[in-house]
Amino acid sequence: MRILIAALVGLPLGVVLGPEAPLIAMGGGLALLFASLARAPATEAVLDKVGLGQGMSALDVGAGPGAVMRLMAERVGPQGRVTGIEIDDKLGTQALADLRAGGGAEFELIQANVLELDKLPGSPFDLTYCRLFLMHMQDPVAVLEKMMMWTRPGGVVAAQEFDFGAIAIEPPCPAMAEFNRVFEGVFRGHGRNLRAGRQLPAQFEAAGIGLPDGTLTEAKYLPLKDMAAMLVGVYQGLFASAAELGIADPVRAEAFKADMADAAADGRYYCLTPILIAAWKRVA
Repeated sequence: MRILIAALVGLPLGVVLGPEAPLIAMGGGLALLFASLARAPATEAVLDKVGLGQGMSALDVGAGPGAVMRLMAERVGPQGRVTGIEIDDKLGTQALADLRAGGGAEFELIQANVLELDKLPGSPFDLTYCRLFLMHMQDPVAVLEKMMMWTRPGGVVAAQEFDFGAIAIEPPCPAMAEFNRVFEGVFRGHGRNLRAGRQLPAQFEAAGIGLPDGTLTEAKYLPLKDMAAMLVGVYQGLFASAAELGIADPVRAEAFKADMADAAADGRYYCLTPILIAAWKRVA
């Protein structure tokens, strides 16, 4: 990942950097940002906090390439079951093949739109979980209602989402103002929720799950020189979508790259990353 990030600064504007399925409409920039910030330890901490263990069953809603399912399998073991829901058939098929090749648990993957599912094979589960999924949903409460329905009494519903409202550089600099303008514009332009993380407790309550039993947050405060290449890469990945929305142009984009390079070289600036927020509730 470090080599990839280092190479991004020299890429032409608008290059697509291998987006994950839910992010295709916005280019690879968000996929890069999520891959860089949604590290496995933060998810592992949630799985351990909720007590996922040997012989249990777990559901990952919006399973993508299966990374979370692998973490679940490490905890439930050979006697446990791990199921994923993924709307992208090609992505899900590959994920299931990779997971079964690696072994460690019983794996199943259901190719479907979660909102179109009612009864789910294998339910109810000891844990139903989603990560960076509700932010893409027009009706996240409806998703949480489904997750509660698929959770056994005494089981746990858990969600983990970013809150992008926290991202900032101190002291303020023009480059970050431009980054936020484009990032927020593209996010909103494609109907994504910038503050999904902080809204989890209210969404849990609205879904009838109840207020969370616990929450867990992770954020980093890093020298801008360690973050600048990634921020430029994200901007480049979003450029094509931003241009289509009428909020970006090559002149402003080149000025952003120069301003960010200057700020990174200055040494005074520090970057606060988005906050990754998890919430969970044991259901009655």
